[in-house]
Amino acid sequence: MHRWFLAALCAALPCLAASQTIFKVQMPDGSVMFTDTPPPDAKILEQREGRSPARPPSSPAPAPSSPATQVPPQGIGFDGQPVQPPRKSSAIDAAVTEVNEAERALQLAKRKLELGREPLAGERLGLKGGGSRLTPEYEARLEGLERDVANAELRLQRAYEARNAAR
Repeated sequence: MHRWFLAALCAALPCLAASQTIFKVQMPDGSVMFTDTPPPDAKILEQREGRSPARPPSSPAPAPSSPATQVPPQGIGFDGQPVQPPRKSSAIDAAVTEVNEAERALQLAKRKLELGREPLAGERLGLKGGGSRLTPEYEARLEGLERDVANAELRLQRAYEARNAAR
């Protein structure tokens, strides 16, 4: 009886060791992070069990060929390993990376514009009647920040188009 239990436990150990728990946590600053060990000060939003890695199917070794016929069959290299066709997903991966970078750049440009609306020292001039007005330097600086936001939006739009074309 104990032998069967021990045998079943030994058979299950590789599966247990291969599974891994992934946590989606929110950090105190509000950022979201995926990790296998959540920090003590983070709030756990989601917990997922990882999958065990799939084992590649075993395939028989290709039959040796004569030197006159050195052309490997389609999909198998000279070393007997499968030849990977050019991946279309590498273009998609690059496009998705560009979309992510463009989104971050747009967020940064919007944040700079939001913070830049406050006049800096020397950008407000006092008037004779007691009021004040903004200087042309302030207007130029604000126009530059708005132009940066427009350029970031254009970059994001082009990144979306490139990603959709890569699909």
